[in-house]
Amino acid sequence: MKQRVWIPLVLCIALCKWFAVAQEPSPGTNTSEVVWISSSQCSGGHKLGVTVRLDHKVLYRGLLPICQGGRDTEDGKARFHFVGGHTFQGQYRTRSTESIEGDIWQASGDPDALILGISFDEGKHKQILLNTLHVARPEKQSSSELDRGLFITTYPLPVR
Repeated sequence: MKQRVWIPLVLCIALCKWFAVAQEPSPGTNTSEVVWISSSQCSGGHKLGVTVRLDHKVLYRGLLPICQGGRDTEDGKARFHFVGGHTFQGQYRTRSTESIEGDIWQASGDPDALILGISFDEGKHKQILLNTLHVARPEKQSSSELDRGLFITTYPLPVR
C-alpha cells in the first residue's frame, strides 16, 4: 500500500516542477534584453546610413541613430516620397503622376542586428504596394533587393 502512494506523489511533484519551469519566460521573449535599436534617444554617436535605390536612382539617403538598449525604446523611423512609374511585386502598377510614400521603421532588434520594416504605398489612396523586411548589421554593410530593381543598403558610419 505504501508503494502505491509514493508513485502518484512523485509524479505530482515532477509535474509541478515541470509546470513551474514551463511558465518561466524564455530568453527570446525577455523585453529587457539588450539589443540594437534605432531611437531618438541614442546619443552615443553610432549611426546607420540607409540608401534606397530604384533602377540605380537614389530615392532616399539618410541616417538612423542606433545604440544598444531595450526593445521598449525603439522609435527610429524615416519617411520619404518619390514619383511613381514602377510596378511593385509584378502586379501593382503605379503611374508617373502618382506620389509614392516610403516608410522605414524598426520592426525588431537582436543582439547583433536591427530588423527594419520597409513599406511603400500610393499616397492618395493608401494602397500598400510592398511591405517587407531588411536585416541591418550595425558593424557591416548589408543590402537587400526588396522588389525587382528596388534595393536597400545599410552601412555603419564611423563614430565621431
